[in-house]
Amino acid sequence: MDVLGIGAIDGHREPALRELADRALEKGRSAAARGRVSQQIPALGSVDPSLFGIAVATVDGAVVTAGDSTVPFSLQSLTKLFSLCALLRHEPTAWEQVGWGPSEAGFGSVAELEQHQGRPRNPFVNAGALVVTDRLVHHASDAAESVGRLMQELSGEEVAGDPRVAASEAASDHRNRAIAHVLTEHGRLLNSVDDVLDHYFRQCSLTATTTAVARSALFLADRSSHRGPLDTATIRRVNAVLLTAGMYGAAGDIAYRVGLPAKSGIGGGVLAVMPGVGAICAYSPPLDVTGNSVGGIAAIEEFARLAGWSVF
Repeated sequence: MDVLGIGAIDGHREPALRELADRALEKGRSAAARGRVSQQIPALGSVDPSLFGIAVATVDGAVVTAGDSTVPFSLQSLTKLFSLCALLRHEPTAWEQVGWGPSEAGFGSVAELEQHQGRPRNPFVNAGALVVTDRLVHHASDAAESVGRLMQELSGEEVAGDPRVAASEAASDHRNRAIAHVLTEHGRLLNSVDDVLDHYFRQCSLTATTTAVARSALFLADRSSHRGPLDTATIRRVNAVLLTAGMYGAAGDIAYRVGLPAKSGIGGGVLAVMPGVGAICAYSPPLDVTGNSVGGIAAIEEFARLAGWSVF
């Protein structure tokens, strides 16, 4: 099957990509009605559920959008990918601290953390993300600022913090506080629980558009460039862990349905990478029972099917 994306810059394929993005948006909007906006973070509970944006960026320079692609949204767990990449710039051996295997439990499991002597299964479960944030604080002083700066460098667009959402998370997120205490008990954190959580909540509350997210992830798809923040071997490992763990317990389902390394966030964003071709980000606030955007996944699945994007 011809994979749409290669050659888009010549002007012949960009209109085709835009048509596929429009069709994916239509499919996603229909599916979004089955979801509910997350109430886990009170400040996100009032987000307009009808918002829907898609952005596709290809390695040869094309960027196409559909819907509300210019509306910034709360990145939440999407930042786990970029915090990992920011840390790996400073500490290429950070995998030793967080692991790379798929999770056997939910992304917020304390029991699984205890079973593995306080070593997180991977950098995308909450325990792993807290360790990554902690080590990023150690290397770069301000983890949230480091993540935002990396995304701005990669996308050329603004990535801003949302103090209201960060405060809402800090006031309501008891599970991550419990996880941080378990990590401390096992000697896995370099900084205090309060400091790590402050940086983590500010990191998760970063906002950006779907276009900024897609552009930020483009280096994970570009096998020919050496200008990105990570070397090719590290990029391969990041993509592998995205495929097996980026969507938590739904990773197998997403691999089956979509066939791409992907990451989601409870803010409604979903990001997927097609190595060698490009990246796509969809935003739709209503979530399914696993905390993933119903419409976002449906849209990316449809786009991948139409464009022939799959690693398999």
